Amino acid sequence: MKPPVRFQLDDSVCDAYFVKEMGSSALHGHHHFLLTLITRGEGVQVLNGREIPFAPRDLFLLSPADFHKNLLPRGSSYDYYGVKFPYELLDARLSSLAPLDRFPLHVRLGESEAAEAEAIFSRLVAECAHPDRVAGAVLRRALVEQLFILALRALPSTEAGRGTVFVNRALGYLYSHFGEAIGVADAAAYVGYTPNYFNSLFREAFGVPFGVYLRGMRLSYAKNLLSAGGAGVTEAAAEAGFLSLSHFSRAFKAEYGASPAAFKKEASTAKSTKK
Repeated sequence: MKPPVRFQLDDSVCDAYFVKEMGSSALHGHHHFLLTLITRGEGVQVLNGREIPFAPRDLFLLSPADFHKNLLPRGSSYDYYGVKFPYELLDARLSSLAPLDRFPLHVRLGESEAAEAEAIFSRLVAECAHPDRVAGAVLRRALVEQLFILALRALPSTEAGRGTVFVNRALGYLYSHFGEAIGVADAAAYVGYTPNYFNSLFREAFGVPFGVYLRGMRLSYAKNLLSAGGAGVTEAAAEAGFLSLSHFSRAFKAEYGASPAAFKKEASTAKSTKK
């Protein structure tokens, strides 16, 4: 079973947009990092099963491994800005500051910071609508980095994360490539270490070897895909990065106590019951 070709952005740098959303949304994920700013309306965002109330000035930062949906009272709506971008877009000095081990992130901006973020988003949406402008890619990258900095500065100290360059580079690679046929040697080469040294540092930082952490991320992603209902078992296994369907099924049952097919059926039944 071959892994799928990873999703490509329409724009080589990022994809920014403004949305007026009517009602609740279905559970879904993204293939890139996602930064969103709520500008109007209130509701609840369900992030990997955790319910977080949201209101204007709330900023969310998600990784490609995160799944979410928004729940609103009947008849209500909300507005938000969003931008999808690859981790590699960020300057190395900036990406090293991101607490990737604490993702997904949620922060409430102050009034002046929210106004600044909204202005940056508006400019970014306009730039993405005309990607052929002179030096447009450079400007779009700079605007995304400004938004990223606003998010980092708004984080409470409890969300500081492990705060090492190694942790962020390792996780940045994992989040971006977990659905591909990668191993410890690939991640080590990305960081610039030998596989043995990389795995030693990884185990020290996370308490488990790289392979165990990667398998857990893939299983969690596949579980979310099956919960969302749009993917079959074979598709979920492939998109999560499993090359063997039998291996995926055994690992899934060992982790969650049910086969992928049984879990998908139970999730589908639960959805139907709620309707």
